[in-house]
Amino acid sequence: MPLEVIDLCHSYKEGTPFVHEALQGINLYIDDGEFVGIIGPTRSGKSTLAQHFNALYIPRRGKVLIDGNDTKDKNTDLVRLRHRVGYVFQNPDYQLFASTVGEDVSFGPRRQNLPPEEIKARVRESLELVGLDYEAFFKRDIYALSGGQKRRAAIAGVLACKPRILVLDDITAGLDPAGREEILAVIARLHSENQITTIFVSSSMDDVSVLAERIIVMHEGRIIIDDTTRAVFSRADELEEIGLELPEVTVLVEKLRKLGYKLPPGLFNIEEAQAAIAMALDQGRAEQ
Repeated sequence: MPLEVIDLCHSYKEGTPFVHEALQGINLYIDDGEFVGIIGPTRSGKSTLAQHFNALYIPRRGKVLIDGNDTKDKNTDLVRLRHRVGYVFQNPDYQLFASTVGEDVSFGPRRQNLPPEEIKARVRESLELVGLDYEAFFKRDIYALSGGQKRRAAIAGVLACKPRILVLDDITAGLDPAGREEILAVIARLHSENQITTIFVSSSMDDVSVLAERIIVMHEGRIIIDDTTRAVFSRADELEEIGLELPEVTVLVEKLRKLGYKLPPGLFNIEEAQAAIAMALDQGRAEQ
């Protein structure tokens, strides 16, 4: 279920002195099964772009095609499209509205007019996919959940609709380290086990580097880099120039490179960096 964006533009507060060009001529193709990270500083346009993917925004200029279906075509079934392109908000309180976890997760399948047995099966499967035990959480009040559990419940509600594309908008923001690691593990497992096309929008380079196979870098409403994760991190100076904080591993490697150590560019993985640094130190000792 490929996603294509053609010459997409979007402005806020058009016709006023405060007009803001959030998207400026975006062209993008994401193939079925990819894991793509979209990163950029504040007001780069990354969330505005992501909200076009499941027609939360309808293009005024340009097109968004989901499996060939134009989101602004009057014949496109937007309800069905939103079930196929699931969107998880940064703040789960914007998404969770029912009183209990079970009621909330079952909302989407009920709107699909599925039989009760299928709804129950989907709710159970979705909760277990995100690591929430069905028996323990089905009747749990939403207000009694922790921040990490709320994010898991929000993801489960989207998964219950059986999406083929999953859009995650900065969902690790505000979590403590343990909660962040748990959510990242859930996302990685969902992608590897279910082959869901995953689009992970984030301002955290550390999070994106762990998961994404391809990274799109946005700045001032434009795509400035679109490449493999390794290739993107080899352009560390450009990333820092637009205000992005590099992963700690990459920062260390770049400092060592500038000190003269023979290290390859684009290292972002701890294990690879350890091996490369050890090799560089061995070479340095051998040359002495």
